[in-house]
Amino acid sequence: MTSNTVVKHSEELRRALLWVADRRLQEPGIGLLQLLSEAGPKFNLAPKDQEGLRLLLREEDAAPK
Repeated sequence: MTSNTVVKHSEELRRALLWVADRRLQEPGIGLLQLLSEAGPKFNLAPKDQEGLRLLLREEDAAPK
């Protein structure tokens, strides 16, 4: 894997995270599983990246507000 590939993957993950955050603002009742299932194909995320996104979002949900 080249450094270009790593940058590409992290950029896709970052875009997916921003997209999920935006969708949650637009549709507060939307489920996390639905968002994750849409984000994977939309941003061409590898299973490992999808899992990373899920963990990031779970941590965000658990953080004190």
